[in-house]
Amino acid sequence: GARYVNIRGKVLRDASGRPRRMIGVVLDVTDRRAAFAAVTESERRQRLLINELNHRVKNTLATVQSIASQTARRAQSVDGFRESFEARLLALSATHNALTQGGWEGASLRQLLENEFSPYAREHVELEGPNLDLQPRYALALGMVVHELATNAAKYGALSTPGGVVRVSWRTEPADDGRVLTLQWVERGGPRVELPSRRGFGSRLVQGSIEHELGGRAEIAYEPEGLRVRLTLPMAQPALSDPFAY
Repeated sequence: GARYVNIRGKVLRDASGRPRRMIGVVLDVTDRRAAFAAVTESERRQRLLINELNHRVKNTLATVQSIASQTARRAQSVDGFRESFEARLLALSATHNALTQGGWEGASLRQLLENEFSPYAREHVELEGPNLDLQPRYALALGMVVHELATNAAKYGALSTPGGVVRVSWRTEPADDGRVLTLQWVERGGPRVELPSRRGFGSRLVQGSIEHELGGRAEIAYEPEGLRVRLTLPMAQPALSDPFAY
């Protein structure tokens, strides 16, 4: 590989000022240069991490504020508010834990789904899709969406009956500026589904998270045999120059 040297020298002259010889030293400073470069890179990464931490804290606080506001608006009692609010915070915390395990570089979509479905019997859940690591902002948004869908299924849908099944499948396809993730949530075997008379918090959160936060599309179909949700997300690639981009 390349080496870096520091050269110092001096010309010796005679009484008339004519150069007679030169003496000097050549020092290999490759290790010293590498050490300085490592320190500079460490400082750059530290600044990026601090900026990233501030950004994430602000986003998390905004998310908690939104959850509290929306939950309070729909709650029928203080106990009902506390139960729903705590469940949503735990879902957010679980996603944060998954991201922390991955060094905040990403989280497995399958792991997010398995964590959310862990309280339910395995015969009620079917997961099908490739291994896929989500960037943090996608993981946080999808974690909350999956929690709302699972909560709704447990209260009113396929997870509320012995024979109900929730099937979640996903795939990715190439796109002009990255890849597109398509996730389908299909419920079968639960109570007959009726078209809701008004738009609830869950549907607003699903569409808001997918469409407004991630620039994707959320399609919700209240079919009589079970809820069907189709999420389409553009998975933009982070810039190579910014290892913390998400």
